[in-house]
Amino acid sequence: MSDATPGTLSNAEIAREIQALQKRAFERYEDAALQAEADPARADAIYARAERDSAPWIARAGALNAERVARYRRRAARWRRAALVTGMAGTAVVAWLALRMV
Repeated sequence: MSDATPGTLSNAEIAREIQALQKRAFERYEDAALQAEADPARADAIYARAERDSAPWIARAGALNAERVARYRRRAARWRRAALVTGMAGTAVVAWLALRMV
């Protein structure tokens, strides 16, 4: 797990780190399930500890995912602006051609 801020990581690094964090959290909860199955009387305490242990990983994955979503939204906004500009330019060219033919 990297300590770098989400904004400094590449898209591939963000995806890899999210996947690694998910894997660690799932393994922790699977381990807790096995422990709880072996000792049902302590199941609540075991699951509470697993939740505490995995909370930082889940928070980090949430921050990374928020950065990824923000990047995708910025990219979509750029493409939307480019499409609007292209459409307006195309409309202007068609209108100019139509006026020339009259």
